[in-house]
This record gives sequence, structure tokens and C-alpha cells, in this order.
Amino acid sequence: MNPSVYLYNEVNNVYKIYLGECSVLDGLSLIEKSQEIVITNFGATLYKDYGWATEAELPLLKNVGEVIAFLETEGELGIIDFEASLSNLCKFSSHDDGECTFTFESKNDCIATLKLAAPLQYSDMLINQLINNKGLYLTCSSNGAVNKYSSFTEYCEKNT
Repeated sequence: MNPSVYLYNEVNNVYKIYLGECSVLDGLSLIEKSQEIVITNFGATLYKDYGWATEAELPLLKNVGEVIAFLETEGELGIIDFEASLSNLCKFSSHDDGECTFTFESKNDCIATLKLAAPLQYSDMLINQLINNKGLYLTCSSNGAVNKYSSFTEYCEKNT
């Protein structure tokens, strides 16, 4: 996984990561499979014949591994909204199955997850850049060059 854009922020002992162009499956793959999960909001257009499926139509999925297996088995679901609580770890959300947000109460857990998401050869440098540029959107090229954007709009304007 190589997210197209990263954002790190911390406010009042809450630590947030945003990963652009990152699916629900990609985002959950950063979490230990045995981690307990409760899906609190789900909306999809292609799950079975529901038209608009919610969390009520999903089978009981107790941990991240079960959710990953479900997503891989079902294939394209047309996920529009996905929100989950991962007990004692974080809250996780995705919009349009193309961007993931993690909200942690532990900075260590946040940084550990970010380290898994970042390109291996540049992870320490990128994490340092993110921590020192809270609230900015950052990209990291294949050669390690980091670009900073003050807003998601600016990022989109300069990268589309």
C-alpha cells in the first residue's frame, strides 16, 4: 500500500492519521487481525440485492481478520461509508472506499500504524515530517521527496 497523501494531527491528546487513496481493506490491513472491531456505520450500494446496505445487513464480524476475509470474499461492495470502533485502539473510518482516517488516544499506537502505512525506505523521514507539520497534507514520491499542502483542495489542485 502506498497512500497518495498523508495527514497527521494531534489535538487534546487525540492523534489522527488520514491516508488518501487507501481503501477500507488497505486501512484495516494495517491493524492486527485479532483486534476486536465493531462496525458502527456502513453504507454500500452493491452488497447483495439490498440497493443500500447498512451495518444491519452485515453478518456478525468480531475482529479485523473476519472483516478482511468478508471484504475479500464479497469483492466490490460499493462502500460509501464505513465507520468502526476498534476496542482499546482507535476509531476507523473511510469515505467512498478511497480514504481512511484513524483516530487514536495513544500516540504510540498512532505512530506504529503510520509506520506500517508509510513506504518502508522513507518511513522514519516521513513520520518525522508529519509530526513536524501537523495538519498539513504531505506526499512522498518514490524517491523520498516530500511535498506539503495546506489543504486537501490545494493537494487536489496540484496533483490532478
